Amino acid sequence: MKKLVLILTVVVFLVSLVACGGGGKYAEVKDVMGKSADATEKFVAAAEKVASADDAAAALNDYAEAMAVLAPKMGEFAKKFPEIKNQQDLPAEIKAEVERFIAAMGKFSGVMMKFVPYASDPKVMEAQKKVGEAMAAMK
Repeated sequence: MKKLVLILTVVVFLVSLVACGGGGKYAEVKDVMGKSADATEKFVAAAEKVASADDAAAALNDYAEAMAVLAPKMGEFAKKFPEIKNQQDLPAEIKAEVERFIAAMGKFSGVMMKFVPYASDPKVMEAQKKVGEAMAAMK
């Protein structure tokens, strides 16, 4: 009976650890970097399909909304964990997510040309401003 209680206690502990995001020093960094990569990849996919100013503004606004939440956390992590700034020597726990985010940001730059025809549209200009403000919070 005591053995069963002990086993159940350990199982409950492990399940709660996994459910609460336990998983090392960089668990939250890994989560946020993964979500940032997801948001950037989603933006790139939407940008590739832009066919109007409304499409452009919608893609930019969606990205700004996601990054308004994620970018400040990324900025906090850079201060809290200065070792993650060195891309050549990333901790193994977060390496894949950081590299995925960096790759997505490389594509981000490439798709920005899709927005040039709509750059003077007020909705697009406002959306670009929101993206800039969100990304500035990363610093």
